[in-house]
Amino acid sequence: MKQLLLIIFVFSLVGCVGDRSDLELFVTTTKAQHVAHIPPLKEAPKFEHFAYQADLMRSPFVPPSRELTEEVIDTTKDCLQPDLKRRKGRLETYALDNLKMRGTLSEVEKIWALVESNDGSVYRLGLGEYLGLYNGRIAKVTPQKVEIIELIPDGSGCWTERVSNMELTGE
Repeated sequence: MKQLLLIIFVFSLVGCVGDRSDLELFVTTTKAQHVAHIPPLKEAPKFEHFAYQADLMRSPFVPPSRELTEEVIDTTKDCLQPDLKRRKGRLETYALDNLKMRGTLSEVEKIWALVESNDGSVYRLGLGEYLGLYNGRIAKVTPQKVEIIELIPDGSGCWTERVSNMELTGE
């Protein structure tokens, strides 16, 4: 059996050896007829020097000053305005979408909402406390939801009230 396989293998190798002159002629004529065209390179753009003067700019590694980040509110108009002198609460840096009501606590006639931020911290909030990015003040707390009144800028320097609800989630 081994001899038969060896004989078949030898004859199959003999078939690989042969006259390749027609193949070599085809390759040389194809190379002679088809010359590759390479377009010339585009001219390099002119270098323009830029003098960077970092002493005139704020360093990107230092937070901006408070005056640059505070909202500019026109208080000269006689309309609904947020209290600018009020100190911002800890939950006023979160959007309402990033806060979830997780439960309530109550004592006699007082009820508090348990609100979880997206970083996993849970806060106890009562009536009149603020949360959200738009000066949201808690108007009502029930065991099922928290009613929040937000102040939304109307674009003309005045603010309008919007009522939002945060419902209890059991996730």
